[in-house]
Amino acid sequence: MPKLSVAMILLIALWTVSAEKSFAAMWLVRGPANTSMAADPACKARDVKRDTPDDNHLWIDCSIGEKHVTLLIVSVAPFVAKDFTFSNAGPMFAKITAGTEWSIFNDKVEFIGGTSFAGFEPFAQMRLIGRLCDVGEQCPNPQERIVALKMLGTSSVTVSLIVMGDVEQKDYIVHGKPAATYRYFPDPIATMVDTFNFATIQNPPY
Repeated sequence: MPKLSVAMILLIALWTVSAEKSFAAMWLVRGPANTSMAADPACKARDVKRDTPDDNHLWIDCSIGEKHVTLLIVSVAPFVAKDFTFSNAGPMFAKITAGTEWSIFNDKVEFIGGTSFAGFEPFAQMRLIGRLCDVGEQCPNPQERIVALKMLGTSSVTVSLIVMGDVEQKDYIVHGKPAATYRYFPDPIATMVDTFNFATIQNPPY
C-alpha cells in the first residue's frame, strides 16, 4: 500500500478516535420543554434559586481556556410559525430575555445573519448570529461582542438557546494586509449549539 494511503488512513483513524473521546467526555443537559444538549466538561449549570416551581430558565456557565461564555435555555409561550423569521428576531429576543439579567441588552442586539424555517412540520426553527453594540457607538469595533440565538418551536411551546460571552478572533489577510476580522465562540460552544434540540428528535435541524 502506498505510504500516502497509509498516512491518510492513520490520520482518519486518529481523528475518529479523538472525536469519539471528545463527544464521550461531554455531559447531557436536560433543558425545559423536553430539550437536550451535549455540554462540554468545562461547563456547569448555574445553581440559582427558582422564583417559582415552573421557572423555565436554565443558565450554563463555561470557562474554556481563558474564555468565559454563558448559555441560557428558556421556554416561553409559543410564537406562531410565521414569526420565525429574521425580521422578528429583535422582538423575540426581548420577549425571551424579559425578566432576566440579559433584558438590558434588548436595544443593543443587532442580528446580522442566519437561517430560519417558519413551519411546524416537524417544528419551526431559527438560528441567528448577532452583535452587541452600545447605543451611539459605531459597530463593529475591536470590542464588539457577539450573541448566538437558536430557537425551536411547535404549536404548543417555543424554546430558545441564547449564547453570550468571550470570543475567539481571526484576521483575514488579503495581499498581506488585514481585510476583515472574524469573531466566533470557542469550538466546544459551537458543538453545544449544534446539539441543542428537542430530546425526541433524532436528527438535529442544522
